[in-house]
Amino acid sequence: MWRRFKRGAADDSRAGLSIDDSRVSFASVHRRKDGTLRLAASVIDEGAKKSGKDLQLAARMDNIDPRKSKVTAVLPDASYQVLLLEVPNVPADEVNDAARWQVKDLLDFPVDETVVEVFRLPRQSTADGKPIGYAVAARRRSIQEHIELFKSANLPLDVIDIPELCQRNVATLLPQDEHGVAFLHFTQNRGILTITRQGVLYLVRRIEKGHGAINAAATGEFAVADLEPTSELDILREPDEYPQGDDLSRSDLVSTIVSEIQRSLDFYDSHYDCPAVSELILSPGSNFGGLAKALNDQLGLAVSSLNLNRLFEMQSEMSSQEQSACLLAIGAALRTESLAA
Repeated sequence: MWRRFKRGAADDSRAGLSIDDSRVSFASVHRRKDGTLRLAASVIDEGAKKSGKDLQLAARMDNIDPRKSKVTAVLPDASYQVLLLEVPNVPADEVNDAARWQVKDLLDFPVDETVVEVFRLPRQSTADGKPIGYAVAARRRSIQEHIELFKSANLPLDVIDIPELCQRNVATLLPQDEHGVAFLHFTQNRGILTITRQGVLYLVRRIEKGHGAINAAATGEFAVADLEPTSELDILREPDEYPQGDDLSRSDLVSTIVSEIQRSLDFYDSHYDCPAVSELILSPGSNFGGLAKALNDQLGLAVSSLNLNRLFEMQSEMSSQEQSACLLAIGAALRTESLAA
């Protein structure tokens, strides 16, 4: 997205740093010549004040030195908007400015204070075939504050990216991505759904229900699928192994999540000449109160939970909660030029 402030060192190493509420998450991915990915990650959960000192502390944990890597920062999800639009038919160097005025009535902040970047989606198979994409709109002040924060921490910021594209980077590692996969991740306040196929992003959707709402609907039980996996992904457990909470499967909250996922799948099926998506992957720590089973029952998709320990080489395995907290930072560290939007 918004780039390039400084060039880093080698192309086979990148760091990612995500700040969300009071949490600072850091990850470093080293791409080895044999194709394996070496991951180090850490999280400062409580008491982080979004200061340069906190970023330095996150970087030092697990002996990570971001000065030896390019660094991608993840823009906090409350500081920008993602808007679907028809890509303006103007010269390439004028697209972002034209899109800014095209979406001005949909913005939560004044258009004069807004910076916009457009990333295109694959060409549709519909009759009109008009190019569509997403306009990412953020306050210019938010971008500048993020840059200043990294300067105060003396960290070499290279790119500022958004959670949706960081999540896309993780999804492209999944075996299911070859034929098309839906990937759902929850932050505290919202869900993010992506659909990717063969490394290409086809759709993103925000769901305005997050960890807090789902946890409350599951009667306060923080129930996470945490079985020993048999492959890159945890398998879906049998129905009687799921904590049922307060009948989560029939709650209005799950109905909302199901509706948003179904709308996304319908859009994908109707706009692209691709095989239907047959599997939904939940990010680590997202199977609250048997959410996977509820989604499987109502969507008719295979639903399973991601275990990052099977995708990376690391010094010690991460818990589901740690994986969830660090997922966007890991996605930021997975950024490559081929995946850049």
